[in-house]
Amino acid sequence: MDKTNSFFNECYVMSQSDIELFADTLADGFSQYKLFKHICNDQYNHDKMKLFWAVSIALSKDNAICIADCKDANSVLIYIRPDYKEPGPWDYLRAGGLKMLLKLGLRMTFRLLKFDADAKKFAAKYQTANDGYLMAFATRLDKQGKHYGKPLIQALFRDLDTLGEGCYLETLKPENVGLYQHFGFDLKEQADLEYGNLQLFAMHRKANSMTENA
Repeated sequence: MDKTNSFFNECYVMSQSDIELFADTLADGFSQYKLFKHICNDQYNHDKMKLFWAVSIALSKDNAICIADCKDANSVLIYIRPDYKEPGPWDYLRAGGLKMLLKLGLRMTFRLLKFDADAKKFAAKYQTANDGYLMAFATRLDKQGKHYGKPLIQALFRDLDTLGEGCYLETLKPENVGLYQHFGFDLKEQADLEYGNLQLFAMHRKANSMTENA
């Protein structure tokens, strides 16, 4: 990410040394989600999910916007640019994929892979070549409801509108749908997943231009 981008002047831009901190915030912020409790066999494990997020960030950081509200990372946003290339086996190993597999075990890893495969089916229906992907946006539990994340998402969409870049995401919490609709997303599909008593909401925000927003 270009740290000189003026839209992100009020955000804290992640460096290599911040990956663990960002991962810790995501593991805390998503701890109440049914998906991650399902992945952890209904007993949420913060350390294992922190490792999952650390590997995910390490894999995507070279072609992603990784920002927080401040150096303490009370709220974190990870956005993947449209030209992101799927990592290969060596990339996974370098990012800590083997360590993650050994710590999570086959059952948890399979559940993660199952959800990833299902999510990609929805993305294939609604995400175009000009759309990025909002991979993660979460705030620590004790900071939620205090608007720590609002400046992050506002800065992101100012950047995307300038570039004429669309955005795709899926969320698993019904209460998040209205939040994203407020920022210009359309709900494309609501689906019941066949495991974990989960609902997936596929949402898309069209590519805008500064002229359209004037």
